[in-house]
Formats: sequence, structure tokens, C-alpha cells
Amino acid sequence: MCRVSGFVAFIACFLLSSHLLCPAPSAAQQGTPPPPTPLPDIRSKPVRSLSVNGRVTDAVTHAQLDNVRVELHSFNGGIAGTAFTSGGGSFQFNSVVDGDYTLVVDSVGYQAASQPVEVQGFSVYGIQVELLRTSDASAPVNNGPKTVSLRELSIPRKAHDDMEKGMALLYGKSDYQGSLKPLEKATQEYPDYYEAYTQIGIAYMKLADAGNSEKAFRKSIEASHERYSGAFMGLAELFLNGGRFADAEPLSRKAAEIDSNSWQANSQLARVLLGLHRSSEAEKSALAAVALKPDNAELYLLLANVHDQLQNESALLDDLNHYLKLAPTGPFAEQARLARDKVQQRLAASQTLPAPSSTTQPQVPDPAAR
Repeated sequence: MCRVSGFVAFIACFLLSSHLLCPAPSAAQQGTPPPPTPLPDIRSKPVRSLSVNGRVTDAVTHAQLDNVRVELHSFNGGIAGTAFTSGGGSFQFNSVVDGDYTLVVDSVGYQAASQPVEVQGFSVYGIQVELLRTSDASAPVNNGPKTVSLRELSIPRKAHDDMEKGMALLYGKSDYQGSLKPLEKATQEYPDYYEAYTQIGIAYMKLADAGNSEKAFRKSIEASHERYSGAFMGLAELFLNGGRFADAEPLSRKAAEIDSNSWQANSQLARVLLGLHRSSEAEKSALAAVALKPDNAELYLLLANVHDQLQNESALLDDLNHYLKLAPTGPFAEQARLARDKVQQRLAASQTLPAPSSTTQPQVPDPAAR
């Protein structure tokens, strides 16, 4: 029986293990087994849980705007998702497939704004959208709380503008090399701009420059006095890409401690622990991620990896069923159905095996290996 679990990382990438591709044995294990049903080889094809997130602020005061409607429009004009900002002007779209999109942001009392977004294999983080107030002073303004921290007020306008330019090149145009110049200028103008250092780390990571990527993430950790979870997650993801699970673990754990309500941080920690074959611990983190984001289909594929490593086939079947319920027509739905059929066959076969004779010493079942 083959059992090789694995995954490819960037914030939320999961991989179904090759054990799910193995043909189910016959009940009696006699004779020549039938040839296995041809299945797509998904071991090297990551299931990507791509996200698009960012923040909406007032263009003049930089106040974070909550309760603002944000729409993600696909290239053909259809609306791929709708969200409302909360928790300091932040918004997020999950389960986004590769493609070209336009963010459309509209709020009463402000001019509508739009911004192109290109999703190509990686999640898009940290988009900044600034809204200008309308000229009509009598127009009602957004009723959501508008807060701005002392730190945000201390960031020079030039540094903020360069950060915006770098983000637009990094995410809007996928110009990773071109994004470095304005991002680095932002850190020169404001040396404690730890968010900019993190974006530099991401740019270098996309350029496959691991050395400079690590330097930038570590600089972000230093500048933030180890209080910015994004820097820890970025460096952990870099190590995950290189298979350095032991190095990634303390970083992922720190990110989850800083932001315990982040499903991304919890899912990343689960993937790290899975790579270290610490399945029981990985299960706890994966379940925490699911509890925080139960509508994210790909998190159930992460759980499938965990339960496959634990050899818990009943739970594995539940994971695949949950995924298919949430994403019945998703890009990996067919593979999940085929994998589910194999698990069902194995469970059915195990239930038809003859019971041991009374003279045979019964084996104590291991709950973790079910």
C-alpha cells in the first residue's frame, strides 16, 4: 500500500496524498487483482486555496474604512465575489481561481474606485485601496468606524505612495522585479516600514531568490519587534517551499500565536506539522483553521492529508465529502470524487473481511490508525 503525503506551499496550498490513488484491495485478496482505474496523477499538482485581500482607507486621512462594499469582477464582467470591509478596513476573497480581475470599491460619501488584480498561482495580499470623498459636503458619509493609528500617521506620504506603487506592480501587473525599486524606496523613507519589507520578501520569493527573500522577511520581523504575523508567515512559507519543515515550525507557530484568529496561520502551521509527520498536532491546527473558515473548501483537503497520514479512513471520507459539498464543480472535484471512491471501496472491503477465530489473539485497535 502506498502512502506518501505531501504538499506545495504558498500561504494556502494543499495536496491530496498518493495513498488516495492506490487501488482498493479485494476482500479476499485472492487471484489477480483487476487493473486499477486510471486516475489523474495529482501528487505534483497542488490544490491552491488562492485568496485576494487588502484594506480600504480614506485617501486624505488614511483612516481605515469599515462596512465598505468591495466587489471582485472577473475579466468577462461577472462578479466573482462580494465582501464588506471590517476589522480595520480589511476585506478578503477566498477560493479565487487564476485569472484577471478588477476590484470595484464603492461607499456612500466617497468616489467609487477600481483596481486591476492579476491572480497567477499565488494569493494576492496587502492590496491598498484609497477612497476620495465626494465634493458634495452634504452627502452622507460611511457610518463605519474610522480609525487611524499613530504609527500610520507617522508614515511619510512619500513612503506610503512608494508602497502603493510597489504593490500595484507586484500584484496588479505581476512585475516582481519592477516592484522592488519603489518598495525599497519606501523602506528608505521610513526604515520601520515592516509591511514593505514583507512585500519585498514576497517579490524575491516569486523571483526564486531565496537568499534576498529571507533577508527581507527577517528585516520585517526585526522592524516590527516580532509583532507582525505576516513576516513570520512569509519566512515560514519560504522554508516550506524548500522543504525545511523544522525551520518553518517555530515561525508558523509564532504567526499563529500573534494572530490566533487567522485561518491562514493555523493552516500553515498544520502543513508544517504534517511535513514533520506530527499528524496529531497537525490535526489540531487544521481543525482550528476549519473552525475559523468553515466555508473554505480547500481546508478540507488539508484535513484529508492529515487523516490520511493518521490512517483514519472514516475521517478521510468525511473530509472528501465536505470538500465536494463546498466545491462540487471545483477544479479538483473530479480527483476528489475518484479518491473518495477508493476510500469507500477500502472501507467496504474491510467490513467484509472474516472475523478472527476465537483462538486468535485479538489485536488492540489503534484509533489513530483507523
